[in-house]
Amino acid sequence: MLQRLTIHHFTIIDRLSLDFSAGFGVITGETGAGKSILIDALGLLLGDRAESGLVAQGARRADITAEFQLAADHPAQSWLIEQALDTGDDEPLLLRRSLPAEGGSRSWINGQPANAGQLRELGSLLVEIHGQHAHQKLSQPEHQRRWLDQQVDDAVRAAVRDATHSFQKCRAALDDLLTRAGQRSDLELLQFQLEELDQFDLAPDEYADLEADQRRLASVDAMKLALDHAAQALEGEPSGAISLAHQAARALEPMLDNEPRLAEITQMINEAEVNLNEAAGSVQRLAENLESDPEKLNRIDQRLSRAIELARKHRVDPDQLPELQRQLNERLAEMLGFDEKRAELEQDLEKARGNWWKQAQKLHQARKKAAKSLSGETAKALAQLGMKDAQIEFRIELNEQAGVADHGADRVEILFSSNPGQTPKPLKKVASGGELSRLSLAMIIASAEPGRHITRIFDEIDAGVGGETAHRVGEFLHQSAAHGQSLCVTHLAQVAARADFQLKVEKSAQKDQTRVEIRSLDNDQRIAELARMLGSASSEISQQHARALLRGEEVTA
Repeated sequence: MLQRLTIHHFTIIDRLSLDFSAGFGVITGETGAGKSILIDALGLLLGDRAESGLVAQGARRADITAEFQLAADHPAQSWLIEQALDTGDDEPLLLRRSLPAEGGSRSWINGQPANAGQLRELGSLLVEIHGQHAHQKLSQPEHQRRWLDQQVDDAVRAAVRDATHSFQKCRAALDDLLTRAGQRSDLELLQFQLEELDQFDLAPDEYADLEADQRRLASVDAMKLALDHAAQALEGEPSGAISLAHQAARALEPMLDNEPRLAEITQMINEAEVNLNEAAGSVQRLAENLESDPEKLNRIDQRLSRAIELARKHRVDPDQLPELQRQLNERLAEMLGFDEKRAELEQDLEKARGNWWKQAQKLHQARKKAAKSLSGETAKALAQLGMKDAQIEFRIELNEQAGVADHGADRVEILFSSNPGQTPKPLKKVASGGELSRLSLAMIIASAEPGRHITRIFDEIDAGVGGETAHRVGEFLHQSAAHGQSLCVTHLAQVAARADFQLKVEKSAQKDQTRVEIRSLDNDQRIAELARMLGSASSEISQQHARALLRGEEVTA
């Protein structure tokens, strides 16, 4: 249930904080006063597209916050836990969205950053918004199918969606094969490229080894000179490092008895002498084995040059040639086995479509069952709205030529008749605007799910009705809050009188600015507002009618 809505600097609302109660509430006011701004603000908070033009002129940002009180079994509780956005206690659910004047938006759920997609997902569990043009959409076949599908088991519809995604995956695999296979003339080019790479046959990591060998062989003369210098520095007499270390140790030995600390120093010098001797031996052995090999260096140079040439030709790094060779071999095998692979993927595709068709048939049967129930409940609701002779039925045709889609293979159409003895015909051809409005409202009530604890918002859903029917509409909207909360923007006094609470929207001009204020009405204020809606706030007759409406008496406006 929506408990509180706070709005700062949104369009022409400066600052506003409203508390809401359970039950049925209405929002009234003069035409053009800005009654739908509340709906727009709440829609934005629940994930609608953000636009910088919604920020009040001169403000740095618009800020909208809402508090919802959720029952323990509310579907949103599970969603919050899955998203790690729950509070873990009985605190209200807090939603906030901020729109900077320069564009973009930021959102929070229970104080944690969220994105617009998360707001939309959560919002669908919290609020249903029925716009003032909902009855116009009802004449569209796609919208009619969606109405019906609200009564179909989610698992049945999910099976069709899953089957559709499997089909699309198989279709993509086949398309990818056809794309990569290309023209059959590409086969000869691929075979030529592979022949070059196979003849060269560069092994993994070989390129790095060749570079190391090239550096070593190309530096033989410099290496010999360096080794000669090292050998002279280590073993030269009398100033070689080994000789000097030996002399140092011998000089200190006579003093060992006089200074104990010299023992450690002498030991380190002796160890250094041993290491120097080992180093000298290694230098000597390396120098003896060091030979120049111009032929090997030439072979390495040629192989490196060929690697660079092939790499440039294929636009890869030289060390990537082995991986390229592997990939081209795979592609060649694929091309040579193209017909077999294509047949395999086409068979998979056909199986996937067969499974989708099987699930679509199950959805067809589920829709027929749901249509019977929904038609009956809607007819009952229409009778209570003054259309006792109205008939409604769903025509559901299974299209065997339908393309694979999430919504199955059915053509769904509502057939309608408002007069006795008249055969039901397609809704869009026979229903007037007023009939569409009442039918839309009847279907909302007929398809409602008891116990969902959801907030339903109706934005002038009662347009096009009046008189005694308006009383029925008011009663129906009141019923819509039986298991939660409903809000309705309305111009009908008969509807407003059935509300448990009423909010009035007033627009005022202040200097060069226009501002909207919204306030909750007490009983006397409601009488005055209902009288205005009936014709005149100051008219005694209108006020009497307003009091009668609040007492539950039917009064024709």
